[in-house]
Amino acid sequence: MSDGKDKDKDFDDRVLGQATGVDAPPPAPSADLLRAVEGMKPVRTRTRFGALAVVGLAGLVGPALALLRTPMRRDWPGLPIGWITAAVTIWGLAFAASLVAALVPRRGDVLPAPSRASRVALAAIGGVGLFALLATVDVPGMSMQPAERGWTPFEACLHCIGTIAKVAIVFLIVGQVALRRLVPVGGSRVGMALGAAAGAMGGLLLVFICPFASTSHVVLGHVTGVVLAALAGAILMRLTASYAVALALLVLIAVGCG
Repeated sequence: MSDGKDKDKDFDDRVLGQATGVDAPPPAPSADLLRAVEGMKPVRTRTRFGALAVVGLAGLVGPALALLRTPMRRDWPGLPIGWITAAVTIWGLAFAASLVAALVPRRGDVLPAPSRASRVALAAIGGVGLFALLATVDVPGMSMQPAERGWTPFEACLHCIGTIAKVAIVFLIVGQVALRRLVPVGGSRVGMALGAAAGAMGGLLLVFICPFASTSHVVLGHVTGVVLAALAGAILMRLTASYAVALALLVLIAVGCG
């Protein structure tokens, strides 16, 4: 009895298939489709450290040239070795940690994590701020005062903020290009980490070349420069890549002319 029902079902399926064309063999692929398939290449996946290498190398060119062309700060021989080591370590870690958080996804992720980026950026800014506030070293008789250059303390701070801006803008431009379309959500937090890294590199450069060593100058001129760079990064990442790069270039020209 069941065999008869199965045969009837098979017959109905054959009739339905013939009527609807379901049983018909698929058409042969067109020559254009075959050529397109043959010309396909495997997609190159984004490496975790590719953007970090590109942005880091591009951004470090300026500070390296500045170190070669600018005299060391006048009080360098009088600075304690321990303080130099601590300053380079803290500013360098603030730079490296923020840059990694902004550009390198966590293992297993595809994109940088905005929450991690913002936390690292705030920690980096807080770390250099505390160091500047509590551990700045002034060498009596060797550290320069702004008045020796004919500047007010405010003008000296603006000068160092401008130096940080010149360093940061390259990181922001190259980083903006590297991160385009990769962080559609939380981009401002990733941009803040990128800016904090860029500002920290500018602050690290100033450890070597800035002749002014008062606590007020380092806090208001150096740490403020890092904060402003972080804010600039957050704002630029909210813009489209083309507008952000154009704006950053205009700022670079303005800073250079200043």
